[in-house]
Amino acid sequence: MPLFEYHCEKCRKDFTLLQSSSVNKEETACPDCGKRNVQYKLSTFASKVQSSSPKGPVTANELPNKNVLNLPLPRLRSEL
Repeated sequence: MPLFEYHCEKCRKDFTLLQSSSVNKEETACPDCGKRNVQYKLSTFASKVQSSSPKGPVTANELPNKNVLNLPLPRLRSEL
């Protein structure tokens, strides 16, 4: 079962629950105050994939589009 992250609008606390993916997230209640006024937060995760041949980090020359790293410098808000 996956972990789901929520934020309670009533008591302003974040909490994590181990729930089935088929559970109705709108019926989830805060474990601290018991209110159902909670917002589902999008969670991220990391995984480790083992490759057959260990390589170092990807360089710009190995990218399909070599210009992807040529980003413009960010502008200050006062310049907009």
